[in-house]
Amino acid sequence: MHTPRTSFITATFVAAAFLASVPCLRATDGYFVQGFGAVNSALGGAATAGNTDDLIGSIYKNPATGILFADRTGSIMFGDIMPSARIDSSVTALGLKGSSDSTVNGVPYLSLMASWKGSDPSLSWFAGAISEAGLSFHAAASATNPIFFPQAGAKNNPFGGLFGGFGDVRSSLYVIRLPVGMSGSSPGGWSWGLALAPSIGRNLFTPAAFAPVSIGANGHPVYAAVQSQDIELGFGAQAGVRWQADKDLSFGLSVSTPTWFHSYSWSANDGSGNPRTVTFDMNRPLTAQLGFNYAVAETTHLLADVGYMAYGSTKGFENSGFRPDGSIKGLGWKDAWTFEVGIQHALNQTVTLRAGYNYCTDPIPSEMTFYNVGSPLHVLQHLSLGASVVLAPAVTLDLSYTRGTSNTQSSSWYNPYGPVPGTNLTSVTSGNEFAVGVTFRF
Repeated sequence: MHTPRTSFITATFVAAAFLASVPCLRATDGYFVQGFGAVNSALGGAATAGNTDDLIGSIYKNPATGILFADRTGSIMFGDIMPSARIDSSVTALGLKGSSDSTVNGVPYLSLMASWKGSDPSLSWFAGAISEAGLSFHAAASATNPIFFPQAGAKNNPFGGLFGGFGDVRSSLYVIRLPVGMSGSSPGGWSWGLALAPSIGRNLFTPAAFAPVSIGANGHPVYAAVQSQDIELGFGAQAGVRWQADKDLSFGLSVSTPTWFHSYSWSANDGSGNPRTVTFDMNRPLTAQLGFNYAVAETTHLLADVGYMAYGSTKGFENSGFRPDGSIKGLGWKDAWTFEVGIQHALNQTVTLRAGYNYCTDPIPSEMTFYNVGSPLHVLQHLSLGASVVLAPAVTLDLSYTRGTSNTQSSSWYNPYGPVPGTNLTSVTSGNEFAVGVTFRF
């Protein structure tokens, strides 16, 4: 008996509520994770032309690929990202120099997808809950690393307000995308797909450098301390096409609108300890993907994607510098491109091996390192390996490992008048990720 379509959608929103309660992941392709599902991660994220082994990644990247999957196919995966981030800073005039490591060591996440067909076999429906993007960073206030010195207006500032850093810095962003849509086949090897894409965003940035400063206990400026995370809803949509050029070669193209989130809002304490409300706008950027899947041999497929992310025109990312009230305008990111390639080879009817490479142009200009002290998302290259093992005729176990190689960037400190001479901030990031999933028929 076929499970009613509405039950899949209900299950998706229940899963999303659970996902919103788990820790945030560390993004790798800028704001986005490097892959979507264990199979997709192992292939460097390439899936826009479709891959019948990759339900989560294929439909996430291009809704037109939903038609490829058998009736009532599901996939669920669990991953854990182990990020490494070190922030070094110095102020030559004061003889200050220090280093801090992020205290975040592991960030688990979960994604799932289901597809099914109705009475018309040329149409397919799907729904999912995808851990799409985010970051997790924390550096405690420091007596040796000047960027994390107590703020100038803080009670415990050792310089009496004449110098200060950001103090305790914590960033926690987690975005869950909930694609619900359909795909269909057309003559000439074409297929198409449409998806509505509501999202849930959970966000915390402290201190609230994006909000106007207040005057602290010692008469010097201080940013408010955010007390808790805020959860907001956003909405976007996606469309894609796929063309099966011949039995060995297919192409895919998809475009996703921005996700427009409601303004994030937090309760905070100003410099005098009085409660206030601070807000920040941060949307998901417009993205586009183009890719192919080529059967080198009957058992071997080569997949590649090129992706575009429009950070430079997206709220929260697009501006930099200070406003007259002392608040920071934004993160100062620029548009970025991803280049993804993967190969998979079936050893036999039971075991398939995969390898992938992912490169993302750096969305954070080097001179913007200071503004991204709490969002060091500049890992550029990823190497991945994976495998699938058929456990039963309708059940496959999927595994992957990804290494995000180390990348370093630096800038001066900034104030409202520009770069501060004799200052430096250097950010070094890398990471590892493990994922395990199960794909099944039901």
